[in-house]
Amino acid sequence: MLCFDKLKIITSINYIKNIDENIFQTNSMSGILQSHKYKKSKPPSLLIMNNYEKNELVIEFTSKILKDNFIHLINKDTIYECFSNINKLGICTLDINNIIHNSKVAKCDPVKDVVLNSCDIKELEKYSKANLTNYNKLECKHYQNGFVINNTASTSRSKIRTTIYNKKKELERAENELFIDSLEHENVIEYYNDKTRIEMNINTQVQIREFLEIEDNQLMNVLNSTADPISTLLSKVIKETSVKNIHNFDFTDYKNELVLKDCNYDLKQVEAKVRSLYSKNTSINKVMQPYRELYHRLQANDIPEINLRELFA
Repeated sequence: MLCFDKLKIITSINYIKNIDENIFQTNSMSGILQSHKYKKSKPPSLLIMNNYEKNELVIEFTSKILKDNFIHLINKDTIYECFSNINKLGICTLDINNIIHNSKVAKCDPVKDVVLNSCDIKELEKYSKANLTNYNKLECKHYQNGFVINNTASTSRSKIRTTIYNKKKELERAENELFIDSLEHENVIEYYNDKTRIEMNINTQVQIREFLEIEDNQLMNVLNSTADPISTLLSKVIKETSVKNIHNFDFTDYKNELVLKDCNYDLKQVEAKVRSLYSKNTSINKVMQPYRELYHRLQANDIPEINLRELFA
């Protein structure tokens, strides 16, 4: 079942009432009410905005709105509870049934929490950095308790981002302290003792339809999707590489290693050099293949042989 850590939905302004104007921020222009907005950044983060100009209600929330059930994430079985818990805050009243069946999803963060027995996050990071499909368009960077893979697109609408991290360490950060203390069951955090999270950020409605393989962005279509967007994305950003025996070292390998050495054994620098020296019609992947294979052979003791897509399938 497809699960999410965050959803941003857009629905009708008619599906909210009893707004507490002492809590919601009011925005007016020339005496005309433009919007009501409630925003809470600390977990569980929540945004509720009535846009009277566009006649729409925007709601954005994370799985922590489920409180003790946040380990089950946002999905078709927990979506009603998400909105019910928002109503329990007493700041407004949402028409839950109408929202569930008459809303579209503008952003979503599909996630998977898995047990990785064969490797740790540092190994995954090494593997990912060595196996990016395109070093000119992708980058892999260390990120807090894990690492992030994203493209280098200049606009947010084209951004593709995946984060792999230690979820328990993230929950133990100071910003989550009040949330953890508010839970009824003290051992909930123990669920993440051996879990690694992979989280994908989908920031446009077009990307949602593409990765979730749905015709429109209706909330229930998103929640009922049978697609595997995380595996789809990993297949786009991670290249499977066969590692050959280091002892089969010939003169071609010697020349290729000189290129690697000149580029500080950084495949991103090698690809940049290749692109600067070859014509635009050249298959960069084909030219890069021997450098990629040699890099793996030289780093055989440091870079594990991992099938990242299989781990998070």
